[in-house]
Amino acid sequence: MSDSAAVRPRNPRGQGERLREELLRATERLLEEVGSEDALSLRAVARAAGVAAPSIYRHFADKTELVWATLEVSYERLGQAMTAAAAKADDGDPVARLRAQLRAYCRYAVGHPATYRLLYETRQTPVGPERLAGHPAGLLVRSWDEALTACEEAGWQVRGSRSEAPYVLWSSVHGRVMLWQVMPSQKDTRRLDRFVDEILRLLLER
Repeated sequence: MSDSAAVRPRNPRGQGERLREELLRATERLLEEVGSEDALSLRAVARAAGVAAPSIYRHFADKTELVWATLEVSYERLGQAMTAAAAKADDGDPVARLRAQLRAYCRYAVGHPATYRLLYETRQTPVGPERLAGHPAGLLVRSWDEALTACEEAGWQVRGSRSEAPYVLWSSVHGRVMLWQVMPSQKDTRRLDRFVDEILRLLLER
């Protein structure tokens, strides 16, 4: 089918958000296939969404912005799961709230394996530090940084570099989840919970 034949009718006025969502869904499907931003073609995205390629630029300045917006949807869902779990923990115990966040992270990764792989297996084009500061993964780092600050205000001390502590948490739970998923061991999520407990014992002290 030619590109022109694949183009769908223009959305009526007020349906631009619908087109944006269709572009994000198309990008997600294609990223699952090609695995990297560099291999992603805007022409292919447009074709999958049934629009002309220039239509993409009405919503996204470039391919990097399109890819980040696609990943942002999943990061936000993950962040919401973490926030909801923390809200159910003891409000007066910041360590319990942090523990709930970390366990929710693990549960989300286990419960949404395809989406989770997309977040971490999509090879993204390098950008400068100013633009990198706006990456959607920053939501996770800020969440853990705020949780650690709450722990410090309650009298806990963070071992090691405070600035690296959110990344220690992130890399630890991510690495453990990946091992849990690929190793041929019995799948018991309680092992992930125990790992979270151990990480907090190692990172925090009175």
